Amino acid sequence: MEQSLAEKITLLKSVSLFTESPEAILIEAADLLEEIHFQPEETVFQKGDPGNSMYIVVEGRVKVHDGDMILNYLGTPDFFGEMAALDPEPRSASVTAVESARLFRIEQAALYDLMQRQPDVGRGVIHILCQRLRARMQDMKEDFEYMQQFAKVTSAAVAVEAGMYKPESLNEVAARGDELGQLARVFQRMQREVDRRERRLKQEVAELRIEIDEIKKDRQVAEITETEYFQNLRQKASRLRAGRSDKAD
Repeated sequence: MEQSLAEKITLLKSVSLFTESPEAILIEAADLLEEIHFQPEETVFQKGDPGNSMYIVVEGRVKVHDGDMILNYLGTPDFFGEMAALDPEPRSASVTAVESARLFRIEQAALYDLMQRQPDVGRGVIHILCQRLRARMQDMKEDFEYMQQFAKVTSAAVAVEAGMYKPESLNEVAARGDELGQLARVFQRMQREVDRRERRLKQEVAELRIEIDEIKKDRQVAEITETEYFQNLRQKASRLRAGRSDKAD
């Protein structure tokens, strides 16, 4: 069922693109909206398709994706495709309905005409694009920091093989609350366990060497005492002790 003009205006008021627009502009914008429907798993547009319109989610949800990689989920009153509507280029990602979805579409020519006649709409578009650009720059910064810290984990693995690993080298990464931080903490625990086992093994080897040395000494003594020469010396020593005892009597 198609929405009334009043319902369209109410929805537009919740869309960040038109939040600061007066009623008169919202009425004009509402007249430009084309209502379209999509079934679950139905494609709104595919990556590489020509871009000449933007969309507002009225009901349901859609997913923004690049093949099997999900980039985002959008619902009421999110909008998408505004970049292509302003600068017609091939779509940079695909959009598919997750569930039954109802969307408003605004064609590029209609949006341009509205922006020319109503500067507030243009300012709203610029404001949103600046926000998204800042968010993207922040994402890029975080991605760069993530890759730097991921490199620390791989460097630690190389250092372990080279015998140059320093446990404190992963402290900063281990402080993260995400999967990378968990990986660093697991790595540290595993390395501590390996170090503990190596120390125990070295201790056991040292103790074994001492035991082997004692066995060798006992064996060497036994070999000496069992020789005929040593037995003759023992007998002579016994006779000498016996002779001294007789003289003393």
